[in-house]
Amino acid sequence: MKSVPLKKWRIAPWRKGAQWLTTLLTLVIPFIRPGGESLLRLDAGTRTLLFFGAKLRIEEFYLLLIVVLMLVFAFLFVTMLFGRVWCGWLCPQTTLADLADWFEARTRALPALPRGVLRQLWHLALSALVAANLVWYFIDPPDFFGRVAAGQLGAVAGISLAATALVVYVDLAFVRRRFCKSVCPYGRIQLMTMERGTLTLEFDPELKGVCLRCGACVKACPTGIDIRDGLQIECINCGRCLDACRDVFAKRGTGGLIHYTFGPPGADGSRPVNKKALLLGGVLLLLAGLLVAGVVTRREATLKVQRAESGEVKRLPDGSLVNFYSAYLENRGGMSRSFTLEAAPLPGYRVELVGPVRGLELAGNANRKIGFALKLRPMPTSGMQVELKLISGGKVVATSPLPVAVQ
Repeated sequence: MKSVPLKKWRIAPWRKGAQWLTTLLTLVIPFIRPGGESLLRLDAGTRTLLFFGAKLRIEEFYLLLIVVLMLVFAFLFVTMLFGRVWCGWLCPQTTLADLADWFEARTRALPALPRGVLRQLWHLALSALVAANLVWYFIDPPDFFGRVAAGQLGAVAGISLAATALVVYVDLAFVRRRFCKSVCPYGRIQLMTMERGTLTLEFDPELKGVCLRCGACVKACPTGIDIRDGLQIECINCGRCLDACRDVFAKRGTGGLIHYTFGPPGADGSRPVNKKALLLGGVLLLLAGLLVAGVVTRREATLKVQRAESGEVKRLPDGSLVNFYSAYLENRGGMSRSFTLEAAPLPGYRVELVGPVRGLELAGNANRKIGFALKLRPMPTSGMQVELKLISGGKVVATSPLPVAVQ
């Protein structure tokens, strides 16, 4: 029978560190405001995604779609490589259940009534925090607190806050690990995506005779499975059984019987190649390339023009024709820039823009509406168009056609 080297280090501190880091980041990100704007927030009112210093308008959401696809494929990629490590180490559901278990352990010695009251208050506090944290990704936190204090949160935000808090409270009070065992679809997806080389927890089959049958691994498992029965869908790869077994055998001067493994080695000692993970890795690289191309070719500014609301057309005594327009400028960069509007030359015509079309200062990620007039001489024919150019730093950054009305 093979020997097991003694290993004293535990998985728990690493797992708890990952949970704390993930939780703190999730809570803090809405409060990080470089340049006065949230680091990550979907502003439904302006249909704008604040994404790490950039403002993505709704017409640029194709970039967001690529990011979402990357997250989905990255999720599957990580699942194929590391199994349900996400469930045991990073999932908010596991973190919430751990916090509920932690509080229960510390109130176990109290009399029944105060113990029950304190636990319900703890559940309510966690539920309120989770619900508020979700809303902070749609409403700026300072604005959120101001609206709550004034009782003007709004119907949609208020219903979302209350519904999320209710769902989380029910989860903490009545569901917890049952969700992981029987409801969560991720475990089922993981079974479909598993390969021989996927990371799993394994009870070493060659050491069954060494097992003391103390049951420490079963007692430590949050989903109540027996890892000695082999891979099971309820296993969330948290490593608690590994720590429990290692603690028992450390007193005997040997290592535990449970370990993480990327699949059994072949006859030549090599590890199996995870072909599905390689395929998904290729898809991820392709999406990353598309995202880089989309960002690199992203226009520095946009220009949209429409006829003035009055639709007025003026004929001047010198034979000129004047049309009125409104231009909408957007600076998509993060820095303030100066812009100028210019009309492209038109052979045989004198083309002139009248209005505040020069030295237009726009802050980063800012919009501005400009009213101006187009003056043409001699009188143009019907259906003519003039090209309007948006210039910054001596370079044309956007263009738009100006349809000319003659009456």
